[in-house]
Amino acid sequence: LNGLGNEGYDASNLVNGGNLSANIGLGAGLRRAMALQKSIIQTAVGLMERGSIALLRHFRYAHVTSSIVADTQRANFLQSSNNNAGNEKRGHIFSKPLALTRLAHFLMNLNRENGKWAGAKARPLVLIADKPKGDTCLIVGYEHPESYGDLPKNTFGKKFERTASSMKGSFKFDSFDSNVVEVNAGDVQRFMEQLHYFLDTV
Repeated sequence: LNGLGNEGYDASNLVNGGNLSANIGLGAGLRRAMALQKSIIQTAVGLMERGSIALLRHFRYAHVTSSIVADTQRANFLQSSNNNAGNEKRGHIFSKPLALTRLAHFLMNLNRENGKWAGAKARPLVLIADKPKGDTCLIVGYEHPESYGDLPKNTFGKKFERTASSMKGSFKFDSFDSNVVEVNAGDVQRFMEQLHYFLDTV
């Protein structure tokens, strides 16, 4: 036992030889994960405090803009990625499908557990995030689970495809997640209106 205590069996001894500040390997990955989780929590709280999540008949939605994601959060996350911020124009960390989906997951679980999005108030959630590099927006649809751990079938893929087929424009669907679509920034408002109109007809 003394030997184990002397070795200090904690995360810092298992990652990069105890060097959590390394720019490569597990240390860098761990810091990125911690920064992302911190940004998810802070951004979720910011959206709720600002009243930025709109409630419609068929779903809730929010637009996650660069102004909502604090500059300090963005800087910390990009710095943990080997300081490559200058190599790529990024709006914010939620311009990636996985990060935006995790934000939706956190918001849904938090508000379902506190009763605000439960029962008759339950709705799916649609999140929009800017992607300035291509002047587009990423849109993610997230179904409402009845309880923690439930994985309801996500039907937003077909809904997004039906909506896109009713419009003129350029739409890019994620090859892995059908509930993710990339839309030209100028078409986002029209896309959301068409999505709601489509759901009115089904």
